Amino acid sequence: MADPINTKAPDDSGSVTLERYEYQVHVAVQGVLRMLSGEPVRHVTCEHIEDIVVASANGGSLAADLVWDFQQIKTKDAPEPWTLATVISKKPLRSLWRTYMAIRSSGIACQLTGGLEGHLDPGDASVMALSRGQGAEDESCLKRVASHLKADEGQVAAFLPLVRLIGLPNHSHLEDRNMRFLGGLNPQLSVTEVNALYLELLRRTRDAMQGKLGSDRIELLTSPDPDERVRRKRIDAARIADLQQRLCRPDHVLLGDVSAQLTGVETALVRKMRTGAASPDVIEDAQKMRAHADFHRMERQALGTWPANDAVANDVDQRLLFAARMTVRRHRVERPSPADAIYDALYSALTAEAATIDRHPLYAGDNVLLLGRAFALSDECHFDWGDVNEPSA
Repeated sequence: MADPINTKAPDDSGSVTLERYEYQVHVAVQGVLRMLSGEPVRHVTCEHIEDIVVASANGGSLAADLVWDFQQIKTKDAPEPWTLATVISKKPLRSLWRTYMAIRSSGIACQLTGGLEGHLDPGDASVMALSRGQGAEDESCLKRVASHLKADEGQVAAFLPLVRLIGLPNHSHLEDRNMRFLGGLNPQLSVTEVNALYLELLRRTRDAMQGKLGSDRIELLTSPDPDERVRRKRIDAARIADLQQRLCRPDHVLLGDVSAQLTGVETALVRKMRTGAASPDVIEDAQKMRAHADFHRMERQALGTWPANDAVANDVDQRLLFAARMTVRRHRVERPSPADAIYDALYSALTAEAATIDRHPLYAGDNVLLLGRAFALSDECHFDWGDVNEPSA
């Protein structure tokens, strides 16, 4: 029987489109890497007006002090260098012209960049003039670009000084260069950690290109307003703060305020603690610690440092359950609040036994994170918090 894989596909453009999309992702990551390195990049916006927009500080702190670099990215399979004829045929200038016409009256400081995979032809005077922002000074370049854009030469002469053409490495070299740059930000990181961080940068950049950065499953079912859609395409310092922390202090676990992740829905954990007459502050602490533990786990999974073998995480969960259920049996009928007593006793137990329970360690041997994971197990109905209506022994 003939195998259809040997039949030439009438249209294989999907693979090419995906390759070009991925190339654009790696180019956008460069702006984020500059942000991580301490350069004055304020944010990187994907797929809005242009493929990539990098906003950098221009010596001031106000929005008006930003320089906006609108980048149109083009790939090319052929190894030949870029000439002006090739640039015109690939149409990056046409896209940058549309951007220029849309923003020219806005008063913002901007640059219009054509990022071209490959290198520019040094023998083509016109393309080299464009690379230096001197396209308007090259008469042949000005006439050919004006003809290509079907625009008045006077207008094009005002447009070309803003244009820069730059050659970019091919896909494999671009990725290698980005990863070397990332590793240089903290030479103490292992190759595995650098790979994990870079993969996470790629994931967030892909989310930004799709307009879903920071969104969750529920939010994706709604239709946010246009401004919100743009915000979900923008990577700023807040979006990469955890990665910055990882670069600066890779072994340090910080307990920040992630209570915003909590919803107003009363979970099984809260109901069980109320049954045990838990005080409001204990319930609030339980919710926050559970959120911190979940965040820690998801972050490690995203960075690729969470064990692929489920048995490792299950081992910690089983040890937590042994400690929790033993504590519950001891304190479930205490008055007036068994839940508070269980909470205090479990905290003490996990403080004393953190290294034994978290042997690998998945939760940094941190008793607060371990208690948060215990709360998650309770939320999954693996143990309760006593019952004030249960008769005492």
